[in-house]
Amino acid sequence: MLAKMQAGFRPREERITVLIPSRMRLGASWVDVVIHNVPSRGFMAGCDTPPEPGAYIEVRRGTIVLVGRVRWGKGRFFGVQTQDRISIKALIDEPRHASRPVKTDEHQAQERRAETRMMHEARMARRVERSRAFSSAFQYAIMGLAGLAAAGLGASFVYDSLVKPTATLSRALDVK
Repeated sequence: MLAKMQAGFRPREERITVLIPSRMRLGASWVDVVIHNVPSRGFMAGCDTPPEPGAYIEVRRGTIVLVGRVRWGKGRFFGVQTQDRISIKALIDEPRHASRPVKTDEHQAQERRAETRMMHEARMARRVERSRAFSSAFQYAIMGLAGLAAAGLGASFVYDSLVKPTATLSRALDVK
């Protein structure tokens, strides 16, 4: 009977049951959240103030950041669909930060990143330019080696084609 009812429905993806304490950003505030189960493209979590379905949230566990959209909510629990696949092993193995970042001055309170956006973009631009220069040099070297190989192969064919007639001519002239 159950098989007939499930005909036409795709099977539900396996969910890995876990208990992973994390932090969730909803709007401008951060709250504690616990991830309860994880399929490959989402997770079920629970907290005291769950977000409404349709809200976009960010969940952090150590250095891992999961961004997704809340698809459903029931009591303290809610389900989140993420755009990218989730590495369950990395999520489980990721250590939790021992403490929250310390605010030192007014600028640090507004900008929590270690470097400003302009410094980051400049560093990324330098990295892209180095990569482009390396790939250009590598391409030039490969094309040069391919040209040398083709020249060597051509020289070998020309040598083979000239050796036979020259040997025949040499033998004919040496006959006394």
